[in-house]
Amino acid sequence: MSYLVSMKPQDTIDFHLRWGWTKLSKLYSAEAERRGIPFSFVFILLHTEKSGTPSTKLGPKMGMESTSLSRSLRGLETMGWIERRPDPMDKRMVRVYLTQTGIAARREARDLVITVNQRLRDLLGGDAVDRLLHEIKRLNEVLDQPDVLISTQPPILDNRT
Repeated sequence: MSYLVSMKPQDTIDFHLRWGWTKLSKLYSAEAERRGIPFSFVFILLHTEKSGTPSTKLGPKMGMESTSLSRSLRGLETMGWIERRPDPMDKRMVRVYLTQTGIAARREARDLVITVNQRLRDLLGGDAVDRLLHEIKRLNEVLDQPDVLISTQPPILDNRT
């Protein structure tokens, strides 16, 4: 228990996940901008399927709030990279489709992600990246079960401090 009481922020999983993602997203952002793609559009381009993707499914796939997603979709539409059409089977649902220009932008976005990931694999080693991905997937499985992670019992305070 004393380990937990004296834990420094840099000893926590969330610290390194946030720190790493912040640096990685800055790298992605700079490279995406260099390629003429606003970074906020990269993951939408990558998650939009050829057969169209329901707009309601895009946000959860990327961990994006609906207001941010709506703003990004408007921007993509203004640039002519996507179009929104009613679902042929369910007119209440809207599907997002890439235009020809959007498909070209998607290729650039895909190349960006592949290039960065391959370079990380080269620098860290394939086995290390495979282990990291495996463990992050396990972490996400645990995080999908918050009731197992967070006890409903009140915390036991350590009176030794």
